[in-house]
Amino acid sequence: LTIRTQDGASPVTVHIYSKSESSKYEIYKKVIVRVLKKTIKVWSKRDNRLKGDCRGLQRHIRLIKSPAVVVDHNTNLEADITNWAVSDPGNIFCHIDKPYLKNQAKEPAMAVCIENINIFARFDAVAAQLFKLDLYQAIVYKAPGQANGKIIEATAAAAWQNGAQPLSNNAQHSFATALQHVVADNNNVKFLAYNNAPPGVPSIKTKSNSKGVIILATNADSAAWIVHTVPGFPAAKTGYSWPVAENARGHLLICLTISESQINAIAASLLLVQPIIHYNDIPKTETAALPYFNKLAEGKIPTLPPFTSRLTIRTQSVATPVTVHIYSKSESSKYEIYKKVIVRVLKKTIKVWSKRDKILKGDCRGLQRHIRLIKSPAVVVDHNTNLEADITNWAVSDPGNIFCHIDKPYLKNQAKEPAMAVCIENNDIFARFDAIAAQIYHILKQQNVRIEMVLLTAIVYKAPGQANGKIIEATAAGAWQNGAQALSSDNGHSFAKTLEHVVGNNNNVKFLAYNNAPPGVPSIKTKSNSKGIIILSTNADSAAWIVHTVPGFPTAKTAYSWPVAENARGHLLICLTISETQINAIAASLLLVQPMVHYNDIPEAETAGMPYFNKLAEGKIPTLPPFTSRRSIRTENAAGPVAVHIYSKSESSKYEVYKKVIVRVLKKTIKVWSKRDNILKGDCRGSQRHIRLIKSPAVIRDHNTNLEADITNWAVSDPGNIFCHIDKPYFKNQTREPAMAVCIENNDIFARFNEIAAQLENCPQ
Repeated sequence: LTIRTQDGASPVTVHIYSKSESSKYEIYKKVIVRVLKKTIKVWSKRDNRLKGDCRGLQRHIRLIKSPAVVVDHNTNLEADITNWAVSDPGNIFCHIDKPYLKNQAKEPAMAVCIENINIFARFDAVAAQLFKLDLYQAIVYKAPGQANGKIIEATAAAAWQNGAQPLSNNAQHSFATALQHVVADNNNVKFLAYNNAPPGVPSIKTKSNSKGVIILATNADSAAWIVHTVPGFPAAKTGYSWPVAENARGHLLICLTISESQINAIAASLLLVQPIIHYNDIPKTETAALPYFNKLAEGKIPTLPPFTSRLTIRTQSVATPVTVHIYSKSESSKYEIYKKVIVRVLKKTIKVWSKRDKILKGDCRGLQRHIRLIKSPAVVVDHNTNLEADITNWAVSDPGNIFCHIDKPYLKNQAKEPAMAVCIENNDIFARFDAIAAQIYHILKQQNVRIEMVLLTAIVYKAPGQANGKIIEATAAGAWQNGAQALSSDNGHSFAKTLEHVVGNNNNVKFLAYNNAPPGVPSIKTKSNSKGIIILSTNADSAAWIVHTVPGFPTAKTAYSWPVAENARGHLLICLTISETQINAIAASLLLVQPMVHYNDIPEAETAGMPYFNKLAEGKIPTLPPFTSRRSIRTENAAGPVAVHIYSKSESSKYEVYKKVIVRVLKKTIKVWSKRDNILKGDCRGSQRHIRLIKSPAVIRDHNTNLEADITNWAVSDPGNIFCHIDKPYFKNQTREPAMAVCIENNDIFARFNEIAAQLENCPQ
């Protein structure tokens, strides 16, 4: 039953739960927890039969430790005959008329539960006020050769901070504090330690690689899980002793503060990875309701399925609790943990920092669920690290907010071994590690040997008869700007800068160029009309895709040379900055249009996980369906990434690319600027999915253009925010030829081209 107190200003809701003696329900677990659907923390006398209960998911019985304090009055369960509980999480306080004894299951009982945040807070303070472990959520990353680490705390993770002291010091830094009751005695703190290289025990043979400590307070609901990479550390009860030899290597140390109720989930995950437990003094009275922990402590290894585990815990922080996902697999599972476990669960690409072998490579197969390998060396703020000396294995999601520590390196043989990943879902922690994953580009930038295209997503529209183009950039597309220099100049404008490593030499930049009219090769017969360049950096996850309309341009490795004769015609040049993960999707689209590849020096080592790119580079043309493709990529711009959709069709598809591909996909009318024949007309049939032809002449801000001299083909959606560049004109015969449309979804870019499209031809009658 539910009642409300009589208070006009702030009535309080009161729930009354009762049971008769005919009901054999135990009122705490079977009535209160079942109704509230939450964990409850209980203050009550208890017998030797009913224990705390952490079975199931987040609906536990947690017993409050005695003695306790009501503000400044001491209380204890021997003298206190009250029985009460608070919800966790929540705002509910309950008074129960029976103690937490087994025999109350056969007796009538009643609970009066008050739903009020202030009343709840007062009793929750009593439940929570006892001794807490002196811990906080933190991650220390110690780079190779460094004595001090870089630290981030969950409450202040906006930047890596310098470690206060060397890790070899026994005080005044976070992990010395975290381990103070592990390396010394405290009767109220007990722990279990595991390490595949236990302190003082050389050359143990094990398939596990896990290292960590589970710590709990025996007089409070306070616990911690420390996960780390340091062999032989810490030694229990023998004083703090950092292995100084490990300063030469890179290490991670992660401390998660948790409630004791989370320990069972951690233990369930650890069971599968068979850790070597070298110390445990946690009394069974503390873990009576933790069956997985007891199996872990007793060394019981599961021999029946399931052989993989996915469990979630939350750190113990009222202000900012952090969600932690634990993924583990036993040796009976033949899954490779990075691709088959982490990527499959996250449903995202991951960027991986780990030693690797010659068998497992980066993997860009499929759509947006890739393995991307972070380049070495890297920098943790101002500490250098490299994969030769750094023994950490970690990953960040892309896109996302997830950082994972993995206990096995990215080697093929880990598919036959137990493995575990601890994945922390936190924007700031993610950002710190993602900066390490992405920073090599920034190093290049600081050294002034960068690829300018990495900085600029831009479109240049050069009108017929003009030497300079009009330019818009994705970051400043509010208006067409005047090109800084004539396109024939070899510097001082965006596309000369973009192509500097195409026409010049840079050992760190490789590219593939395609053009249906290749430089220096006259009169090639091809049905393709595509022109472009795929460029990548070999020492960073940095790439670009340039799409353009200029025949015979650029010539690889022969100095910048704009074909001045093309000034008479209108041209488009589009530069999209991307990550290397996007290249495979671009290649899959290009395969259908059979481009004429005239230059490629991208090493196979860079594209081992890109099957479509390799087929493109080798000239393999698909002969089986599907004959159309729809792919999407995003430009590489943290502030404002732009979505780009690529629609292509092979010559085996008889679809007309404008009506049957673009309009059908966008489900909108499009306004088309393109040369046209006498067969295809504007098309206003049907409802709101028309082809409207833009009138010629037109104006690009203050540059005139016309369809006789302008060889560009583009369209804008109506309504919408989409601009498309198409590599074939609006002719009937393109239905029998390959064709591709690159459609950019951006309000400002759309607006600039939509201004040009203001005048339309009438619909045919």
